[in-house]
Amino acid sequence: QNTLSSFSTQLRNVTSDDYLIRSLSMPSRYGVIAKAYTAKPLAGENSTATLCVYVLSKDINNRLVTASTGVKNNLVTYLNQYRMIGDVITIKDAFVINFCINFEIITYPNYNSNEVIERCIVALRDYFHIDKWQINQPIIVADLFVMLDAIDGVQTVKNVIIKNKAGTTSGYSQWAYDMDGANQNGTIFPSLDPSIFELKFPNTDIKGSVVNL
Repeated sequence: QNTLSSFSTQLRNVTSDDYLIRSLSMPSRYGVIAKAYTAKPLAGENSTATLCVYVLSKDINNRLVTASTGVKNNLVTYLNQYRMIGDVITIKDAFVINFCINFEIITYPNYNSNEVIERCIVALRDYFHIDKWQINQPIIVADLFVMLDAIDGVQTVKNVIIKNKAGTTSGYSQWAYDMDGANQNGTIFPSLDPSIFELKFPNTDIKGSVVNL
């Protein structure tokens, strides 16, 4: 009898990670949550919520967009089936920070510069593929230097510059962000409000050049 009475509680969300996994696992017929992040309400925030779930969806081109009202309402209904009785869940939009990359490399002699740059661009495009990135994940610039240094034909990586791209008229997120100010000892941190870095147009927003010693 004790086992039977506790069976219904086994699917309940207890921790914030439970809500995160459940949000990402919502059946696609209710809409798709591409990215999710859970956090306690900010101090001083006038809210009755005990947990905030920040979400984003994707468009047909696999680019991040704000989840529609219908999808967020469906998520609330879906999570209500599994929440603990004292939990109050609020669904919020996460912010998208778009950026571009410019890098400078020195190649070994007898290597085709264009081919080496193309290999670097392909590696960066794969590294920043949006399926590999999560909300509030920082960009570690040193990792980019290490990755590019290991590419065939690259002798030295001179510079890697990451700049914000913003403006809906250009197809980017409306949110501007000071990437230089957020760079602390080679790590670019996202904003205090949950956000995600997205290389939205990898075919045009990665540029490389070969420089001399």
